[in-house]
Amino acid sequence: MTGILKENKIIIEEEKKADQIYNKGYFGEPLSHGGLELDLYEGLYLMEADRLRITDENGEDVEREDIIEKISEEDFHREYLPYKDMRMRGYVLKKASDPASFRVFPRGGGPNKTPSKYWLFTYRERDVFDINEVIENHDQVSNLKKTMLTALVDEEGDVTYYVFSTIDLDGSIEKYDQEKLKGLLYGDGTIINRDYEKLYNDNFYGFEEEDTLRLSIYETLYLVQTNSLHITEIDTRKPLTEEDLKSIYEENRSEFQTEYNVYKDLRERGLIPKTGFKYGTPFRAYSADPDEKHAEYIIQPLRKNYKSQWYQVSRAVRVAHSVRKHFLYASVKDSGDVDYLKIKRETP
Repeated sequence: MTGILKENKIIIEEEKKADQIYNKGYFGEPLSHGGLELDLYEGLYLMEADRLRITDENGEDVEREDIIEKISEEDFHREYLPYKDMRMRGYVLKKASDPASFRVFPRGGGPNKTPSKYWLFTYRERDVFDINEVIENHDQVSNLKKTMLTALVDEEGDVTYYVFSTIDLDGSIEKYDQEKLKGLLYGDGTIINRDYEKLYNDNFYGFEEEDTLRLSIYETLYLVQTNSLHITEIDTRKPLTEEDLKSIYEENRSEFQTEYNVYKDLRERGLIPKTGFKYGTPFRAYSADPDEKHAEYIIQPLRKNYKSQWYQVSRAVRVAHSVRKHFLYASVKDSGDVDYLKIKRETP
């Protein structure tokens, strides 16, 4: 079967052959006068599969490298390699409007037959991961009731897929509502020497050590803000205000306010945030009694306009998968509200 390269399109003029190509994979767009118009990705894929010979308008053979040159090196790696991989997995792909690269139809489906299954976004390993861009793209796709699938192409041409979804977290832990406790600031942590049993046993704050309860900086500030804890400095016995604590905590922690906003939001939602240090993040979180179930989430707070490299996303998701937890990015808005974005590796 032969197609003719005309600028950036490939035309199959023989109507019967064109119908065969279209009906066995929904390649191209049927022409009103008969025949089929393929884009460069479709033409290259069929050429590589030995299903199509491509010539120029003079009948001379067009080589694979000629098509790749027209696609451009950047688009070849970012878009064509995921296109080819998804086609080989049995999916039908059609170009999508910005910012997505492709609409992906389910196996056995196709245009005018079934709704699309995914909207596919494609990136190269060296591209920048922009949390605001990802959330905006997700919201757009979600409004269309589609799933956002991201294809990440590494420098060796391998494709890894991720599904992004927002999540509304909800836990079952009630707020501490007993008498105000007294604590001592020791370093940047807090010690409570008495009457802390309910706080520890029912509300799961801190850790117990030699008949004292030790609180983290996030736990301390939250309990002070909710009027559940009175803090004094351990040496001077000077009472410390909320602003005093913030000043102490922010001195050596540039991201403290962002992290604290996430901690506070998790507690308000009834979850139990604990350190996520062993997983490489500030927090892990439980939705219920941690003595009865493992932490479900590993959470990375992000400041506004956060950007990074995609390898950091890949590393975080792989760690979460290895310990059977969900990896969440927690993006803090100017208002202090938090959006949670769940990321998981997907095998389409």
